[in-house]
Amino acid sequence: MTVARWLIILGCVLGAGAPAAWADQPPAAGQPDRVDEVMGRYNLHPAFAKLGRGLSNTLGGWLEIPLNLHQRYSTTDTAGSLFTGAISGVFKGLVRTGVGAYETVTFFLPYPEDFAPILPTLPYFQREPKERPLPRASE
Repeated sequence: MTVARWLIILGCVLGAGAPAAWADQPPAAGQPDRVDEVMGRYNLHPAFAKLGRGLSNTLGGWLEIPLNLHQRYSTTDTAGSLFTGAISGVFKGLVRTGVGAYETVTFFLPYPEDFAPILPTLPYFQREPKERPLPRASE
């Protein structure tokens, strides 16, 4: 390929050749965003939620190891609790990574029923903490 062809391809990839009508302009007041309109029309929100869940499980499956180490740690049986926490964490991490890969590949299919999650959300990623912090003592 010649240099001119490479420059044209690079310009298209970087968006330099996009017409001015494609420029990012905020929607006028009272008008819905075009992307939200299309996603709502075709009910794509659950599919992309499944894709995000699958990617986070695939990339964050290893977080099961420190989580299980923390959950199973005991001061009375340190070696045993660390060993069982590590084994449990590795197993659950492999399961979470596999389920995440499955959800990532099949994000456009409504399985399980209505894009429901297969595994519960890790406490690292929950929006609200399970335990409320203790109130501070009056000073």
